Amino acid sequence: MSRTRPSPGAPAEAGARFADSDLAFASAVVLAVVLFRLCVAGLVDLVPDEGYYWLWAQAPSAGYYDHPPMVAWWIYAGTALFGDTPLGVRAVPVLADLVLSAAVYATGRELGLSRRVAATAALWINATFLIAGAMLLATPDAPSVALWALTVWALARLRRTGAETWWFAVGLFAGLGCVAKYTNLFLGPGIVLWIVLDPQARRWLRSPWPYLGGLVALAAFLPVIMWNAGHGWISFAKQFGRITDGHLTLRYLGEFVGGQFALLNPLIALFAGLAILRIRRRDLLGNRTSPAAFLALLSAPLVLYMMLHAFHDRVQGNWPAPIYPAAALLAAVAAADPRNDVRWRRLARWVLPVGLGLQIVGLGYAAVAGPAGLPFRSPLDQVAGWGAMTDRLQELAERNGAGWIATADYGLTGELAFHSGAPDTVQEVVERARYSFQTPDAGLAKEPALLVLRRRDPDIAHFRACFASIQPLGTVSRSAGPRVVDDYRVYKVAGARPDLLTAGCDGETAN
Repeated sequence: MSRTRPSPGAPAEAGARFADSDLAFASAVVLAVVLFRLCVAGLVDLVPDEGYYWLWAQAPSAGYYDHPPMVAWWIYAGTALFGDTPLGVRAVPVLADLVLSAAVYATGRELGLSRRVAATAALWINATFLIAGAMLLATPDAPSVALWALTVWALARLRRTGAETWWFAVGLFAGLGCVAKYTNLFLGPGIVLWIVLDPQARRWLRSPWPYLGGLVALAAFLPVIMWNAGHGWISFAKQFGRITDGHLTLRYLGEFVGGQFALLNPLIALFAGLAILRIRRRDLLGNRTSPAAFLALLSAPLVLYMMLHAFHDRVQGNWPAPIYPAAALLAAVAAADPRNDVRWRRLARWVLPVGLGLQIVGLGYAAVAGPAGLPFRSPLDQVAGWGAMTDRLQELAERNGAGWIATADYGLTGELAFHSGAPDTVQEVVERARYSFQTPDAGLAKEPALLVLRRRDPDIAHFRACFASIQPLGTVSRSAGPRVVDDYRVYKVAGARPDLLTAGCDGETAN
């Protein structure tokens, strides 16, 4: 019996088919994840920060008190398509996950990784728990992460091709990333670190192209700089003033490390850590930095800053989000290392089921049952009961002849404005610097109002110098089904100071 001998090209063709199937599988999973998140986005109410950013989108600007403006522009675009709904607010951030996943895959390929490893990284970035939230909620993290990932992709392509014009793409994506969140400024020192340490990249120090790319980045960021210059540098002062002279402490370091271990997905964190441990001196200082060293160098300045910050204050869990794409790539590289024993290979098989499985359970529950189905407090409580509470406050305002609602918290302001259908009639009266994008009706302060305060807002005595009369009306509750989530003190106030909606009531509330 004769045997058919395979042609010389058969193994390569078979390998290409397997690689194509990896990419097809990854593409199908990412698309399914995005469709699932779109469903969740439309069914779950806004968190308070999203309501606040939605207010920004009512008056698109080149800057705002808390952050640069990209998230407001995204919300403006989404609500133009889908209306002032949770889906409209979140549509662009959710769809941006397609760009993020593609950027991770393309970066892997530019770094010389196989299609299987690159596809694994694109899947694993979606299996991280922080990114699951960042690419669902309308916060500055979504554009920040996507644009950081696009910048790294452009750098990886520049590294592979040596084509000078890619510096323009690097500059554009880096500059737009800073328009999303100031955290993206840390990618600049990472790029410098790579150029200085990589012998093949060092030639760029003597070339005008990186500096031209820097000018492109500056041009993209210039509107934000000009807005700050015209507003007393208020946004820069708020964000860059986070480094204080506080005492050194180890109190927050363990919280930071443990929190990131969990948010990254513990299995991905283990593989990413393994990749870092396997970086050798030759990977950093050889003829060319290895892919793992390249990713690590670009991420190093942000990681170092977060570590230093943790020695004197709390690091919020979402702050390191921009380096998560690099972490997913590092983890995929480590998982594919032939030196791994059977235990590591078995562990790698669980990354996707654990990461996506827990997301499906958690987000699916949030969309279907929500906080009303829980007999205890949970993070879901922040989306509970806003519509019903807003309706009760509007009824109370009508009965008492109040023409608007006053608050002392930006999140409460955003939620009540979003659900009221009349955002101009909800105004914070404390930190008015937050609302430079608004021009309230000058006659609004002359009308009686409802003053709504949270438990941790200033005592009513704080407002006696701002209103001629204050009459307590009791409390209004925000509920999750039969369970009361929070109570809010309500007062009828009148005779507001004429400059109340410009200068605000003296003092600040801690947000």
